[in-house]
Amino acid sequence: MDALRVFFQIRRDQGVFDALLSELPFVFATGCHFQAMAAVQAQCAYVMRHRGMRPAGREETGAMVGAVTTKTEALELCETGKPAILITYEQLEDADGLELVREAHQRWPQLKILLVLQRTTLPRLRQAIKAGSNGILADALITKGYILTALQTVLRGDTYLDPSLGVLLQNTEAGYDPQLHSRQLAIMSLVLEGLSDREIGNRLGIAFDTVRHQLKQVYRQLGTNNRCHACLILLQLGLLRMPALPPMTRATVPTALQILKQGTRLRNQPYPDE
Repeated sequence: MDALRVFFQIRRDQGVFDALLSELPFVFATGCHFQAMAAVQAQCAYVMRHRGMRPAGREETGAMVGAVTTKTEALELCETGKPAILITYEQLEDADGLELVREAHQRWPQLKILLVLQRTTLPRLRQAIKAGSNGILADALITKGYILTALQTVLRGDTYLDPSLGVLLQNTEAGYDPQLHSRQLAIMSLVLEGLSDREIGNRLGIAFDTVRHQLKQVYRQLGTNNRCHACLILLQLGLLRMPALPPMTRATVPTALQILKQGTRLRNQPYPDE
């Protein structure tokens, strides 16, 4: 990992990152001490810049509960700090990051988890999907703005898979035909773009209830009850292709609470109080 490259990218994009996560507590886990330190320093600078004070105690990192380098520390912070989202790298000092994802997902099912994948092979990607991540992002795209798009998608209650990983999944199980008709595939392509059921209805000019009925039919035919799993199956069958999602820019980023109010509310109390 080029630590200086990551550090300066964090500094350059920090205003956008802070705007997105300024109102919800989060935990950041990475196997790189320098990266953890850079994230904390950036949060401290944000607090001083926007609150006009010298940070002290818990307030010094704003919404950040903490930045750590081990699975053990991350789980402790999730237990005591009640974050709304966990952002973790695949490689930690004391464990595989996927172990952290699995345990955190089992203990706090409603905790949002964004995984940064450093080994982008198909077997590793499948393991990451099964671990329980709400979003998966390739490390190579961190410095290209995609983490902001990923965070927006995950906080809205949808599942994020970055374009490079989606391409990796495409056509890996081609051959089986679940017999979906064109309207169902059109709906699923918009699900893959991260649209809500109501937004899909508006886009296609059909009723909200029709969208929900069609989704239930798709889930039944694919043997799943999860929109993320359904999309992944269709990607592997070659029936869907990853959309070209542009990275988020400073002009388009909303705050985390704005996203949550527009989409799915956090259901695990007290994760967190509004």
